[in-house]
Amino acid sequence: MRAYALDTFGEPGSVRDVAAPEPGPGEVLIRVAAAGVNPMDAAVVAGYVKDMMEHRFPLIPGIDAAGEVEAVGEGVDDWAAGDQVFGVAGKAYFGAGTFAELATVTAGTIAGRPDAIDPVVAASAPLAAATAVTLLDAVEIGPGQTLLAIGASGGVGSFLTQFAVDRGARVIGVARGDNGAYVRDLGAADVIDYETQDVAEAVRSVAPDGIDAVADMVGDKDAVSRLSELIRAGGRVASAAGGADPEALAARDIKAANVMTMTTTPLLDGIAAALADGRVRPPQIERAPLDRAGDAISRVGEHHVRGKIVILLS
Repeated sequence: MRAYALDTFGEPGSVRDVAAPEPGPGEVLIRVAAAGVNPMDAAVVAGYVKDMMEHRFPLIPGIDAAGEVEAVGEGVDDWAAGDQVFGVAGKAYFGAGTFAELATVTAGTIAGRPDAIDPVVAASAPLAAATAVTLLDAVEIGPGQTLLAIGASGGVGSFLTQFAVDRGARVIGVARGDNGAYVRDLGAADVIDYETQDVAEAVRSVAPDGIDAVADMVGDKDAVSRLSELIRAGGRVASAAGGADPEALAARDIKAANVMTMTTTPLLDGIAAALADGRVRPPQIERAPLDRAGDAISRVGEHHVRGKIVILLS
């Protein structure tokens, strides 16, 4: 089968023929139609997380996928050949990823893809939307509350902004100026251009009574710390990029957490329902062929992609 793979950290990968995988116990083999690109993919190929998880070479990156079930491994009863699914690889190691014509995924980290959602849209959603929901649950956002979203125009931010508005919250998005209209169209009440504005002063201007929570998707601890001064006592901070300092913020009566996303079938079912019924729409999606996977990973790693890049495999 064809896959994008690399032989060592930091080198440009290539599209090559590799042996097709076989599903192990608890796994599902899918024929990949589309695979979403995430910042974690850039971290993996650069070797930034090599001390956190096992990596196997030749390393095929990719976490998200949408496709059709080809076969199931021992002990899998919920899926059968021909099922249309989407989700994440769900493995305890990196290297057998989804930037390939065939990929094995864990049975409990995928969900059925409704006919109303095409494979490209489905592939854009798993990790980004699941992370968005995880962040919102961590900050316990609800109706009438004000949320500051740092990184509102990226893949996670595109979903988070919409899910927060759907929960009745007012969203203040922080994004680059040329993404302002996009973030407003997602439902943000206000957008702050971090390149031309002092973010803290701008937040004070649009929310003079303070804010209830911060959701961080960038990971700048100093910036998060400064912006947390605008949170009312009893407020919350959650970061998907290690930007929260729980101990320091607890001293100011602010609950803070650096979240880890656990993608499950029930969580994906909820995301699929929100997309299918139109409560949440897909992010802006740029489609790329497999032979541009390396460029897509590099661009996503720079954290300036609006929405998502999705690799097309069939």
